[in-house]
Order: sequence, then structure tokens, then C-alpha cells
Amino acid sequence: MPERSVAEHRPEVAVLSCSDARVPPSHVFDRPAGALFVVRIAGNTASPEARASLDYAVGELGVSEVVVLGHTHCGAVAAAAAGTCGGHLEPIVRPICELARRNPAADAAELERLNVLATAHTLRQHDGPVGEAACSARLRIRAMVFDLESGRLDELAVPHANGQPIAQPFIRTGNQPLNQPLNQPGNQPLKQPLETT
Repeated sequence: MPERSVAEHRPEVAVLSCSDARVPPSHVFDRPAGALFVVRIAGNTASPEARASLDYAVGELGVSEVVVLGHTHCGAVAAAAAGTCGGHLEPIVRPICELARRNPAADAAELERLNVLATAHTLRQHDGPVGEAACSARLRIRAMVFDLESGRLDELAVPHANGQPIAQPFIRTGNQPLNQPLNQPGNQPLKQPLETT
């Protein structure tokens, strides 16, 4: 483990990601220990605990960027899409089930993307440090979906404080790190430590 991760805890980027073992954020973004503040919950929803953890990252650690990371073949989204909205899964799938009810024509793949965007929107509207920092343009909230089969990491358009959406495709080919964007006009690299240039 790098010495800096023991001596200090100063990540610049927080990631709210699904708990799925196939999507470890440090691997997805090719970052060492200590570089990311990671909050994981099945379905990558903005639960009260997830919001409180991110509030800590923004308010106490000074994180200036939050990435909501979803993925393809998400079990929580598949459960919601299939109408499994009660029982022991209810606390996790409730917001995804509500999203599915509002978008009855959406298939599971579309629902995965809608869920990531809905989580990003929830964080922006949150009345804690995350929402306050996002509304005052001190915090950037980004939404991404990792494709388990291709290794592609797609950034979805999320309106920012100035109202301008961003969209940035990412892809991995061969040994190329996952945090390298496609070379297209208008790409905006993630801030350090997820630098993509």
C-alpha cells in the first residue's frame, strides 16, 4: 500500500458504486489505494447511508468530484425490472422500482442507465454538503456505466450547475487503462486522481 494512503486520507474523487464484486472502482479507474473514497451499495442508489458517507467525503475530506458508477447486468436493477420490489430486497430496490414504474417501457439495460442518472440527480438535490457543493459549482457529479462484457466505461450526460450537459465515452482495449477516454472533441478529463489525459 502506498505510504501516502496511510499518512493521510485526501482523496479528490468519491465513487458511489454498486456492491457487485465484478466492478471494484479502484480497478475500473486503475487507481491505487487511497486515491478514491468509495461508497458501495447494491444498485448504486443514494440511500441515506450513502448520502451521509458522501457528505463526509465532501464536507470533511474536501472531495471535489463524485462519480456515480453503475454497470451492466446489475442484479438489483434486474430484480426491480422483474417487479421484485418487496421482501428483504425492498430497502435496496425501492428507488429502482419507483424508477421502473415511471418508465414502464424501459428494459433492464435502459433502466441501468436511468438509475445512474436518477442517483446523480438525487445527490444534486440532497440538502447536505453534497447538494450544497454541487449547486454552488464546488462539486462535480458525474454518472458512468461500466459494461462488464466489453470493459467500456460510458459517461452519461448530467446537467451541471451551469445547465450544460456532458457526455464522454470511455473504452478499454488490450492493456489500455479503463480511465482513458476515446480521443473525441469535447472530452473533459476527470480531475486528478482520475486524470484521463
